[in-house]
Amino acid sequence: MPNMGNSVCSCKRCCPCCPPKPSLNRNRVCKSIHDYLSRTEQDLNLKKGDILEVLVETEYWLYVRRHPAKGERSQTFAEEQGFVPKDFVKPQDSIEAESWYFENVKTRIEAKRYLLRTENNEGAFLIWKCEENNHYYLSVRNGPHARHYKIKQTEFDKQFFLVHHTTFKTLSELVQFYSEHEAGLCAKLNRPCVKLDKPSLPGLSFNSEWEIDRSLLTKIKKLGSGEFAEVWHGLWNKTTDVAIKEFKVSSPNIKKEIEIMKELRHERLLKLLAVCTIDKPIWIITELMKNGSLKKFLISHKEKQDLEFSLMMDFAVQITEGMIYLENIIVHRDLRADNILLTDMQSCKIADFGLAELSITGNQPSSSDVKVPVKWMAPEIFENNGFTSKSDVWSFGILLTEIVTYGDDPYPGQDKMTCIRAIQRGQRMERPSGCPEALYDIMLLCWMSNPEERPTFTELKNKLMTLIHEPVSELE
Repeated sequence: MPNMGNSVCSCKRCCPCCPPKPSLNRNRVCKSIHDYLSRTEQDLNLKKGDILEVLVETEYWLYVRRHPAKGERSQTFAEEQGFVPKDFVKPQDSIEAESWYFENVKTRIEAKRYLLRTENNEGAFLIWKCEENNHYYLSVRNGPHARHYKIKQTEFDKQFFLVHHTTFKTLSELVQFYSEHEAGLCAKLNRPCVKLDKPSLPGLSFNSEWEIDRSLLTKIKKLGSGEFAEVWHGLWNKTTDVAIKEFKVSSPNIKKEIEIMKELRHERLLKLLAVCTIDKPIWIITELMKNGSLKKFLISHKEKQDLEFSLMMDFAVQITEGMIYLENIIVHRDLRADNILLTDMQSCKIADFGLAELSITGNQPSSSDVKVPVKWMAPEIFENNGFTSKSDVWSFGILLTEIVTYGDDPYPGQDKMTCIRAIQRGQRMERPSGCPEALYDIMLLCWMSNPEERPTFTELKNKLMTLIHEPVSELE
């Protein structure tokens, strides 16, 4: 049984054997917003909706006591306590604890992407807060469309309303009312939108180190193989699905890049969880993206051509968000649709950043038997000027062509050498079929010969957002 008494252990972590510090022992009541299966003996299984008392709080984990539900038979003290990820719970009476509130949604197009999943029916809905104007919005599924309603607030008492003659003290009251009355909405509110994605965990467990024992990992299935590495679906500690990237070759640069990856924390980047570097081959352990790559997703829709342009641009905007964070830290060097992975809710995560070892020279730009992304590379790379964030911008312009063509490779019909010579002469890829002129203009900006004249990823995000039209409905 965990000891919460006065004994003191020598570890520097917050664990059951350490007496909780008064500043951390807030004894506040929280509610789980996701299921969580324990990964170690000291974790606690969670079901969505569990009520928890926080005993100890660390930066990324909570040590909690689960309160039995009404009528539920209480278990032993040890079974009722354990560690849970901090992002999996929210204060019990907060809006963030509501099943219909989506804290990670910031734009109308994101809300639309979530609502149009096949798991949602007519009247599926969510509430979210706009990043641009800080207002709440109600988004509702209406047939093949998503309708968005701006939730307004009264000036003095801050009550919520969609129409002036009906006000509510809380958003919960607003949801309850429109669940019972259509009252001018496109549809009566039905069930909250499905919420398949869970927050990325900071590590494999509450006390895991970066370097882990290789024997705790089991390879399940090979997912892919490249020039420098293989990727496997793996299992850690017989409990946790992970991705294992096994490097075929060794280089001092790999460990250097790993150190940088440890510091990368952004929702649009694939999360590094652990490494095995003491013995060869080197393994890096990341979260597992079962839906595969953006390239694979686009190709799966190629026959029907059924992706709305606004949803395509949503993918592009998400990638710029990750690159805005990344561009001042590390150069990606291999930005393409194959290296963008999708979550269950089709959110993008940039993968393989900074680890691809590419050595292309002006005299030897390519070899037919070496798999390097030549067609995504900026011209300065072929002139031995090296990779910069602006060469990533060039690659992003190529990635835009992949998105709009449902996964077609760039420069169709051209081999690598022909492509390189054409680029060095100043030629650019022609506008892809079906690509709007406004989007092609953005591509051409990415492909400016002078890297300094190419836009930043912040500028690219703003330009792409102007191409997305997702109107707000008004209730009178």
